[in-house]
Amino acid sequence: MIRRVSCLVLLAAIGVAAFAYDSSVSVDARWRVLPYQSIAVVGTGQDPASLWLAPFASPDLTPAGGYVVAESAVQLRVTSNVAWKLQLRLADAWTAPGLEARRGGSKFAPLSDVPLVLASGSHGVYEIVVDLRRPEDAGDAAAPIQLVATLMPE
Repeated sequence: MIRRVSCLVLLAAIGVAAFAYDSSVSVDARWRVLPYQSIAVVGTGQDPASLWLAPFASPDLTPAGGYVVAESAVQLRVTSNVAWKLQLRLADAWTAPGLEARRGGSKFAPLSDVPLVLASGSHGVYEIVVDLRRPEDAGDAAAPIQLVATLMPE
């Protein structure tokens, strides 16, 4: 009796396998791509989370309209596979009173210890050029400024 049942189960399994061999099969594969973002300071090995600059120390900078402008003071490279925003702030607001920033040619906005959204974009690699300006009478032009650049998902 057990042999007969085993034989029937075996024949049924072979029949199903033979039927499945002639049938088509579809496979559903899924994967999840995790967000990736990085920010780097172009041309230096500096950490964007603690960026020391002396952009106004150059003798070639001339005041105009009450301000001294340091064009291309910082160049950042953003790499992201998701929508992003770049924030820039001073490490300490009292170190550079009146300092303003802009992204290559846009309007200047005041920098403080509160993050300023300087740029945003979708996935890809971007070069962000940051211009800085300070009031002409803001004190020691050679004094270094500490900036903090932060990249965040949008």
